[in-house]
Amino acid sequence: MLVLTACVQRLMRPLTYKPIAFWQQWSGWQPHVAATGHFIILLLVVVLAFFVLPAVIFSTIEESWSFLEAFYFCFISLCTIGLGDFVPGEQPDQSLRPLYKISVMVYLFVGLMVMYLVLRTFHKLADLQGWTSFFHLPHCEDELEEDKEPIVEAVNETKREEETAASKHLDPGSHVSYNSISR
Repeated sequence: MLVLTACVQRLMRPLTYKPIAFWQQWSGWQPHVAATGHFIILLLVVVLAFFVLPAVIFSTIEESWSFLEAFYFCFISLCTIGLGDFVPGEQPDQSLRPLYKISVMVYLFVGLMVMYLVLRTFHKLADLQGWTSFFHLPHCEDELEEDKEPIVEAVNETKREEETAASKHLDPGSHVSYNSISR
């Protein structure tokens, strides 16, 4: 997960921040409008490149899978649900099986990275739109006097002395212990 996070942080600048800044300068759009347009285009590219196209490839290579089953595999794998009911590369007579399994592993790693990129881009869009402000508590400037009072009242001194006598450490020599047993 640390590797995915580091890779996505490096990809955020060229794939999210720079396109949004370019759209703002080129078209004069407000930041939230440019971020919304960028997110829609990014989402369409990700759906086509990481769901539809791989589903076509998987349905071609895996003879027992239909397009919908292959799309289902792509969705549950990249959304980290991963039920395991569809596993690529398990046909007994499949040619270049090790290469195919390594290719699937690379697809899943890059796909998870792209899904995290989409989530981070959506979070940036939500920040620009002000959607995340719903989850923040409002700032309260009025402080009540009762909020400044201590919750626990001060204890009188005689009761404090009784508590200290009761909670005083015991003398190890006053009680029978395993050390007092003669050998």
